Amino acid sequence: MEAMGYKIDYRRFRLWLKNRHDVERAFMYFGYMEGSEALYGYLRQCGFELIFRDVEYHLGRTKGNVDICLTISVLEMLEEFDQGYLVTSDGDFYDLTEKLKREERFGGVISPQTSKRCSTLLRKSCKGNISFIPDVIHKFGYPKN
Repeated sequence: MEAMGYKIDYRRFRLWLKNRHDVERAFMYFGYMEGSEALYGYLRQCGFELIFRDVEYHLGRTKGNVDICLTISVLEMLEEFDQGYLVTSDGDFYDLTEKLKREERFGGVISPQTSKRCSTLLRKSCKGNISFIPDVIHKFGYPKN
């Protein structure tokens, strides 16, 4: 979002998820980074539940590898929610969206990217049940100064 000149107000984003999509519980998955405790505390204050994994360092890059953790969590919680929403643009979640549809638990995808930058495979799976944050950022974002 910063590349588009906006920052997300996570408190307002959490309220938008609740009001627009009736999201009762919102989880965020992270590779745990020391020194980011203030950010984690802020996100918790905004109403997000945080799930952490250890990070790995490979070729100078930090990897949290949270995709599989998120997928397993969703599958374990299938009976605990009516409709699940994923905030992602990653085609790796195609199979998870298909599983949620088969279980009649798929609410939709909220992509942080524009339509053109979101995975084609993911868009195909959503069949219209997809929102793009750049299209609605004005509801919970603010201009980056």
